[in-house]
Parts: sequence; C-alpha cells; structure tokens
Amino acid sequence: MRIDRRSFWFLDAVVELRENLAVLRSPDIEVILNRRTHGLEARELAPMLASLCEAGLIRVKHSETDALVRTLPEIESALAVSSCKPGRYSGFWYGLTPEGGAAWESLTRPDWNRYSTSSRRRREVCIQAGSREVAEAEFAWQSMEPSQVLVPGSEVWTVMRPWPATYWKTLPMGFQVRYRWAR
Repeated sequence: MRIDRRSFWFLDAVVELRENLAVLRSPDIEVILNRRTHGLEARELAPMLASLCEAGLIRVKHSETDALVRTLPEIESALAVSSCKPGRYSGFWYGLTPEGGAAWESLTRPDWNRYSTSSRRRREVCIQAGSREVAEAEFAWQSMEPSQVLVPGSEVWTVMRPWPATYWKTLPMGFQVRYRWAR
C-alpha cells in the first residue's frame, strides 16, 4: 500500500497510544486529539480503515472482548458501536501493527534515543527514555515542579533490557527512573 498524506495521518495519530474509532468521526476530533482532522468525509472513513487493516498497517480490536475486525462491513459496524463520550470510551480501538510502525518509522526517521514517556500514579512518577541523558534531563525538569516536591532519596534508576518504548515498538535498552513526590 502506498502511504499518502491521508493514510499517514492515521498511522501518526496512534504512534504512542491506540485510539477509539468514535474519535475519528467525532465533530470534536481536533480538540480530542490536539491535531488537525484527517479530512475525510464520513463515508470515506470505514474504507480508509479497512484498507489500512488489509495492508497490515493497523489492527482494530474491541476494548473488552479483544475481537478483531478487518473487513469493510466489520469496520462499519465497529464504527457504529464505538463511543467517545467524555469519561466513557467504549467499543473498538485501533493501533499500529509492527508493520505499520515500521512504515511510520520509514517516513519519519525517529531518534528513539531522544524519546521519553512519563506517567503519574498517585504519588509516584515513572519516566522512561531511550538514553540515560534524556531520562536525567526529564527527571531534572519534572522533579522541580513546585506543586509536586520530590521525596528525597526516593528515586530508583533501572536499565531496562529490552525496553517496550510504545505498545508496538520494543528497543534493546531503555532507562527508567521512578520517584515519589509530596505536596
């Protein structure tokens, strides 16, 4: 499959996280995704997703049953039952396959050593990065947040081998720091 501007949009939108199908037809798509819309008419959406599935670039799966859909009629049904009401997303989600990720990488040429992610759960922060330098820089920046004071001595550094950088991309090595914070 030739990756044109429109099909690239669908790959790029799910590089870090999978997305609910209902978001793709939402009038608020630009607000929800913080990016321009895909620009397709409603009637063009299911055929685009079906062609990406057929090419092996994306996978469409139900969030609770793990049921996969691949064909145009199945994707049309999946779009119809998916919902993105605030606080209550349900139905089918789509994400990259390893092949879709490789296609995205061939067009964007990312430097995974500069990639980082962070998450917060309760009073703990977890930062992961492709290089120690990036992890340290992110840690220095985030641990200086005035409303979330670093608990001294709480940071724990780990070298991860392998490192699941995203849901579709695993790298040979990554760096992680976890730390606690207080108000």
